[in-house]
Amino acid sequence: MSVTETIAVQDDYDPDPEPAIKLESITASEALADGDIQDVQLGTDDRSFSLAAKRAGNNMAGRIYTITYSATDASGNKVTASATATVPHDQGK
Repeated sequence: MSVTETIAVQDDYDPDPEPAIKLESITASEALADGDIQDVQLGTDDRSFSLAAKRAGNNMAGRIYTITYSATDASGNKVTASATATVPHDQGK
């Protein structure tokens, strides 16, 4: 499935209008196989990539991806934030 992240940052004190954004990591609650995460460039301002919409059959919670970004202002202040994407268990339907 294609994922496009929307990120809003604001720095009221730094003269640079927008902090630098970096995709720090994408992890999952299940073991990742080759191809589960595609078209991604970690360490860059990559906001569009693909995640495999699959999960282990015995995992009733489903697979949960955690996507983490950082924002760094011109003064070197850095903050990170994460969002999740869930591939739910289909409940046998």
